[in-house]
Amino acid sequence: MNITSLLFISHVCIIAAQPVLIPEDAWHIQSGARIEQTGETLSMPGAAINGWYAVTVPKTVLAGLVDNGVYPDPYYGLNLKSVPGYQDGLWLVQKEDSPFRDPWWYRVEFDLPANTDKRIYTLHFDGLNYEANIWLNGNKIADRREVIGMFRRFEFPVTEFLNFGGKNALAVEIIPPGLLPKLEYKTKQVEATTGWDDHNPQPPDMNMGLWRPVYLREQGAVSIRHPYVESELDVPGLERARLTVSAWLRNNTTEKVACTFSGVIEDRVFAQPVTLDPGEMREVFFRPERFDMLIVNNPRVWWPHPVGPQEMYALKTEVEVDGMVSDTAGADFGIREITTYISKDDWRGYQVNGRNILVRGGAWMTIDMLLNLDEDLYDALVRHAREANLNMLRSEGFSVRELAPFYNACDRYGVMVTQQIFGRNIPDEPLAIACIEDMMLRIRNHPSLAHFLGHDETFPTETLDAAYRELIEKHRVKRSYQPHSGTFNIATRAKTGGTRTGTRELWTYAGPAHYHFVEKRKYDTAWGFAQSGGIGGILAARDSIREMMPESALWPVKNNETWSFHTVLQGTEYFDAVFKMMERKYGAPTDFDDFCDKLYAMNYNSARGMYEAYARHKYEALGITTWKYNAAWPAALTWQYVDWYKRASAAYYGAKKACTPLHALYGYNDNSIHVTNSYYHPRNDMKLTYAVYDIHASKVSEKTVAVSVEADASVQVATIQPPEDISDTWFLKLELRDNANEVLSNNVYWLSHTPDVPGRSGNVDGVFTVEPQSVADFTALQSLPEVALDISISDGVGPDEKTYVVDIANPSQHIAFMVETALVNPETGFEIAPTYWSDNFLILFPGESRALTAITPATTTKPQLRVQGFNIESR
Repeated sequence: MNITSLLFISHVCIIAAQPVLIPEDAWHIQSGARIEQTGETLSMPGAAINGWYAVTVPKTVLAGLVDNGVYPDPYYGLNLKSVPGYQDGLWLVQKEDSPFRDPWWYRVEFDLPANTDKRIYTLHFDGLNYEANIWLNGNKIADRREVIGMFRRFEFPVTEFLNFGGKNALAVEIIPPGLLPKLEYKTKQVEATTGWDDHNPQPPDMNMGLWRPVYLREQGAVSIRHPYVESELDVPGLERARLTVSAWLRNNTTEKVACTFSGVIEDRVFAQPVTLDPGEMREVFFRPERFDMLIVNNPRVWWPHPVGPQEMYALKTEVEVDGMVSDTAGADFGIREITTYISKDDWRGYQVNGRNILVRGGAWMTIDMLLNLDEDLYDALVRHAREANLNMLRSEGFSVRELAPFYNACDRYGVMVTQQIFGRNIPDEPLAIACIEDMMLRIRNHPSLAHFLGHDETFPTETLDAAYRELIEKHRVKRSYQPHSGTFNIATRAKTGGTRTGTRELWTYAGPAHYHFVEKRKYDTAWGFAQSGGIGGILAARDSIREMMPESALWPVKNNETWSFHTVLQGTEYFDAVFKMMERKYGAPTDFDDFCDKLYAMNYNSARGMYEAYARHKYEALGITTWKYNAAWPAALTWQYVDWYKRASAAYYGAKKACTPLHALYGYNDNSIHVTNSYYHPRNDMKLTYAVYDIHASKVSEKTVAVSVEADASVQVATIQPPEDISDTWFLKLELRDNANEVLSNNVYWLSHTPDVPGRSGNVDGVFTVEPQSVADFTALQSLPEVALDISISDGVGPDEKTYVVDIANPSQHIAFMVETALVNPETGFEIAPTYWSDNFLILFPGESRALTAITPATTTKPQLRVQGFNIESR
């Protein structure tokens, strides 16, 4: 007999318990160097706090001071350098005279109603940096010796210390990271705190403060923590899933407690009696062997985009004591099966719901240098990935272990996540393990979580490696793990876990052909799996660059302190090879806009070539998470595809073009033409037209062929021989259509009689160099006649966000090259961010027209359409 047939839920609904929020906007901060009161005094209601700074929490100390106007906007120009305690380069130890070496106090007062039901209250800190002494109503409830580590949540029972029906005061003394001996540290990370590697400047306060929410939670005699749903899905048929539901129950009393623990997943209701000893905390399970309603036939399955829908379920749990609800908790989850495997060539590959999947994505950075972790920014960045059909983000391990807003967005948009555990080994290994255990409990419900990486380009110690594996097993996280992200030498891949990292060349410059030359240089092309790599320096949107620095700093770029500050820590010199290759291929830029136009063309071309090479060579090529996807502050030239302002780069649109699910592409190494299919069903109803044009827009040749491609496959459909008598720079247009003549993929290449062929790389006087075997010559593009386009924009449609249709036509007799479109806020003069374009950086032949869609947040005024580009008359 099924025991749950005798049990039922008597309540109309079960909802997750809501925390009793301490007001976010009632906090104040002050340096410990400026106050004489003790924690006991400061935590008494009514304590004098004259001269303190009002802040919202979550907020780091520096972010709070910036909000109060103490320091100018640190994201603009060179302002960050003026903040006391600032240091150039990569550093781990605070300066002796830094105001952030001292402890800083956070203080808040709040009212509570009477506790007539004798409920039990717990105080929660979801993230603080780095150590803390915590005082409540004159009582010290926690000490810095136990409250340490940025990547942990802390919970304290505080019922006896609260003033019910009156005013309360909470005071938190934050002791910063970076109070280390002055030594030569041969590592990038020594504490369980944020580190930014060479991605952006280190904030002078090292992100000290209350960086995640602080709240009270009320419950009865028994609490629920860490609800979890494990799914075991039948693959590849997907006809049945077996769910195991669990949660930790804690007896908050000194007496034995009998309770009923129950749960609901849609119309599936289950419950069981539980008895807990005094103070006991126990994990309680509902297993499908006993609770047959947890066997789900024909489940709705979660898939990464674009191969399927992102189906989600909601678990709601409740614990009842003596007929009264003691606590509730919930969790969203998805039913899916993501596994990895090691190929015959010792590379790691991914499978989703029993099917292979080619990974094309990028490395994810914490979204903000000062940890202003705005949910809209999370949403925009992850949505941009989905819009481009990028299916994985690798969350790097130097800054924060990512949070619910990130994972929720990835669940929602169908973007898989590889979570790196730490950047480097830290001396306090028990602290590292405590941080990682908390992370695993936080994120394990998310269907987007696919895989764990141990450390970045290094191995964990034997102790840490064993602990990571044990935690995955202990908490049944059911994700694969590898200890090391990969080295520069692909011969080590079997030892590190089946992946490689990038190379100095790929982090600096790689041309569009680079990844296609698999047979000649497997070590850094589209073969196997690359956790890093890329195309080198990527230029941000031009409006973003104008927002981050004064107009006077825009040009020239070289030997420019502001530009160097807004690149990587090494400065613009790091990307010297990018500048030289741009000048060699496209000609020396004459001003800021010409610089943008030429580097955008180069970035678009390289990003498209990289991602297309992986699609063309699947499944010898298993995937890449390029370095990197986003940036934590306004970077003009770094590795980002979407910038801090939520604007997509030209490289992003090249990647988006390459990741079109049904797509025609050109193979640079052998002049082949391929059609790739990302879907799990074959297509036999397509035709491909490929045409060659000279630089004067004259069509030299055109041919149409029928195309069939198997499910999740790539097929070569043609080979094209470059015409000998054509202009040195010429164009190849590929257009893939279905049998209803609908366009599935359109793709235009600009090519040269001198092909791009990668060669050697090196270092001259500390400056990295590349020496290709040959370099395409596109300098003739500078002589393209200016083109005036016909453009129009519809009225926006939609309440919360607006969808616009933009029509663009080329009425001229010339090629319109790299047509860049933007919807501009007329009040600021800058492009609205985010804007999700169906396509951008177009190439239009004479008489050709395109209809684009653009989605923006709703604005009070209609945006203006701006069109510009390589040879485009600005409108």
